[in-house]
Amino acid sequence: MGTGQIATTARIPAFLSNKYVELVALVDTEPGKVKKTAKRLGIKRFFASIDDLFATEKVDAVAICTPPSTHADLAVKAMNYGAHVICEKPMANTLEDGKRVFVTSRSKARILMVSSQRRLVANYRRAKELIVKGAVGHVYCISDTALSPSPLFAWGKSPWYYQPDGGGVLLDLGPHCFDMLNYFFGCFPTMISSHNHSYLDSPVEDCSYCIIDYPENRTGFVVMSWLASVPFARTTIHGTAETIHVSPDSLLELNPTDIPEISQLRENVTRLLGMKFPNLPFLNVQRNVNILQLETSNFVQQIRNGETYSRSALNALNVLATIEAAKKSSSQRMQTKVETFNE
Repeated sequence: MGTGQIATTARIPAFLSNKYVELVALVDTEPGKVKKTAKRLGIKRFFASIDDLFATEKVDAVAICTPPSTHADLAVKAMNYGAHVICEKPMANTLEDGKRVFVTSRSKARILMVSSQRRLVANYRRAKELIVKGAVGHVYCISDTALSPSPLFAWGKSPWYYQPDGGGVLLDLGPHCFDMLNYFFGCFPTMISSHNHSYLDSPVEDCSYCIIDYPENRTGFVVMSWLASVPFARTTIHGTAETIHVSPDSLLELNPTDIPEISQLRENVTRLLGMKFPNLPFLNVQRNVNILQLETSNFVQQIRNGETYSRSALNALNVLATIEAAKKSSSQRMQTKVETFNE
């Protein structure tokens, strides 16, 4: 559902490469666009709406690759039709709609998987393994930075990025950043203090700075913006035993048993030897395809296993709760409680 950039460069190729999947149709509200895309990819059927799709086809699952303001209604409708759903982040553009999607998933016993690609990147998974086995010690502070140029200059083609109904850096980069904190801390936040600004002449925030409280007096820091000259993503995990700097391209451990300069040199050499050009985090289409292939395989396998629920749905709902609290905190200039949810 949706035939924009993320669908045509990553999500559709991921489905086409999966031997257990038959991609039967594309759906897009722009008739000329969907017809052209279907012809180019060799997909025989295409429709202008989800209702037209289900009036004609019997499908097991849908992938939602449309702007955020449409996610909730499409996901709810697809699950009411009996389909499982994999949806690009965020799961909705408001917490109220997110709750509606989550409740539908549980009541209809349909899998709702919301894309959280960073969790599947090898370096982030390795960092999580180090935390779980105790190598980092007690993790007391995590900072996450996600910077990029303006979406319209870098990777996006649609104006919705800068529209109040679903746009803004919090809904674009926030799901990645907040999900990383939750992933590494292993729990959900309690309070947030956020400062959001728009340096460009637009109705949405293009940068956000957040301080987030977690249980056991732990703290997360997030910096995100669309103002950078080049893309940059880095997470720093501070534990009582060591500090880890992790990005899509590198993982550096700093601990008392190693010399920091040698650790840095070792990490740089490893990264240089493995580098393929272009190797930019936001522009490396091949890496995005590979990650989405893994994510798609997980989704398909859950369906094949007869599962009816994905933990991803709860994670995505609590990320959305954090985003909503961040907006409230910034507008009221005060620390705000994060309304998180459990199973």
